[in-house]
Amino acid sequence: MTLEIKLSVILCAYNPNREIFEQVITSLKAQTLSFEQWELIIIDNNSSEPISSWLNLDWHPKAKIIFEAKPGLIYARVRGTLESKNNCLISVDDDTPLFNDYLEKAFSIFSSDPQLGIIGGKSIPIFLEKPPKWISEFYGLLAIRDLGNEDIIQQTEGKEITSYPMCAPLLIAPRKKCMEEYLAFFKISSISQNLGRKGNELTSGEDNDINMFIFSQGYKIGYFHSLKFYHIIPPFRTKKNYLANMAFQSSRSWVKMLTNHKINPWKKINRITLLPRQAKAYLTYKAWKNTPNYIKWRGACGLFKGLSEL
Repeated sequence: MTLEIKLSVILCAYNPNREIFEQVITSLKAQTLSFEQWELIIIDNNSSEPISSWLNLDWHPKAKIIFEAKPGLIYARVRGTLESKNNCLISVDDDTPLFNDYLEKAFSIFSSDPQLGIIGGKSIPIFLEKPPKWISEFYGLLAIRDLGNEDIIQQTEGKEITSYPMCAPLLIAPRKKCMEEYLAFFKISSISQNLGRKGNELTSGEDNDINMFIFSQGYKIGYFHSLKFYHIIPPFRTKKNYLANMAFQSSRSWVKMLTNHKINPWKKINRITLLPRQAKAYLTYKAWKNTPNYIKWRGACGLFKGLSEL
């Protein structure tokens, strides 16, 4: 008997910008998939002002707000998984409005192939202020990605994994059984438990860790061009200091995530070599010359930092 596909939309939020958050909610209200096929779970990850105090969810018959006191996006993801009642989980962030047919497309994709473990699609930026001309060099740091108009699916097929799958989703949508398997791994992995964003920190890697685990278990992982969402980018996220900090923390987390799955191509380095390496990289990247060079240098510094902490 084939399991009927239903979706649980899990929206994780921490002190969301209300105007942007309302755009996300509006996009969910406008979904073409019947409410009978999906539930909405909002995980309030210890916001200063509880989301339940100002958000009305009367428009959806199967919606609820769950307060998760433990800080960290990964703990919000975990709580959402535990609270969900359906077999496919659709992650939504507090700044990612979905195209109106997003849930309908996801429903169709999951229904078409039971071996699909986790899927994602195309991220389209909405900049609230005109960004610098060089910003496209750092789309990866801003969770902006377009892999084209052809679907891409990867699977290990019993082969040894040597690298991170290039089609791994940015806004993850896993099957619940895959997330449940990940949670068992998460409970015993100190690296997994320390990855990711907590409050206003810019550390990352939690979703990469989930993608990599599901891929390593032999499930298919896929990019589907018809799954489209917007990513709203406020002005501060295109500034030099923010992007430099993001580059540093992303590289640092990347090393740890790769190590967690035994595909780190670099060797551990001694902490006493950090300053000389950073100084050499400063010259190599010509970090003084312009903002893009400086941001790339900070990314290299994050890589060194991560390797020193292994």
